[in-house]
Amino acid sequence: MPKYGKVLALVLVAALAFAVAGLAGCSTTTTTPPATTTTEKPPVDLKLVNAGQLTAGSDTAFPPFESMNGDVAEGFDVDLLTAIAKEMGITKTVFKTEIFDTLIPTLKAGGKFDVIASGMTIKADREKEIAFSEPYFDSNQSLVMKKGGVYKVPADMKGKKIGVQSGTTGESWATENLKPAGAMLVPFKDAVSAFSALQAGNVDAVVNDLPVSAAVIKDPAKGLEMIAQIPTGEQYGFGVSKENPALLKAINDGLAKVKASGEYDTLYKKWFGDVPK
Repeated sequence: MPKYGKVLALVLVAALAFAVAGLAGCSTTTTTPPATTTTEKPPVDLKLVNAGQLTAGSDTAFPPFESMNGDVAEGFDVDLLTAIAKEMGITKTVFKTEIFDTLIPTLKAGGKFDVIASGMTIKADREKEIAFSEPYFDSNQSLVMKKGGVYKVPADMKGKKIGVQSGTTGESWATENLKPAGAMLVPFKDAVSAFSALQAGNVDAVVNDLPVSAAVIKDPAKGLEMIAQIPTGEQYGFGVSKENPALLKAINDGLAKVKASGEYDTLYKKWFGDVPK
């Protein structure tokens, strides 16, 4: 090949290479963005007796915390747990009536309800059996008699019949303080039955949680009065199986949100006439 031919060939090769490079530069390039990481955890799949429903076991004869209006449960515990459930993303809350002193063994057995919502005091012996939520209500005990009754010291109850609800802290207090003084304890399955017995004259006094006693004696037709307020410094909590920690956390988180939003105070005032102090 002549010398000028070689030069021309080199020029053509260079020009072709430049053109290819130019076309490559004008083409559209798709770049896959790097995968992003997040610290947000996926929603917890709660272990519930019935999916999408929070089922509560409750002694529904404990006004104003829970009682039955026909077939419908109502009360402070009912409203509060319903509000907590909504914060958990659960729109249906069902209350099932149980005798108070069977609530813990039934919860432990499983399959009937998810949580105990029954004005239950957080106690060390109960914490050995189940887990409790953060406290949601402060309470004390009380002694109620017919109007005109007298109580100053435990000895005043010597020979008296004292109505108590089985399995409660009221029964424990009466056992420790009134029984040694000569009182005779008469257990009932629920608080309503104990107060009915007092009205009928079948017992001389009833020891029961103060807020419930206060609600009962509001009706003047019952002829009852609170003779003594007994400081015990109790706190109520919702009970959950120790095998269901995710549910316990969800309830605690929901309770915190209900309190922070002011809804807790609204419900408290609805059922007790004032906001908590």
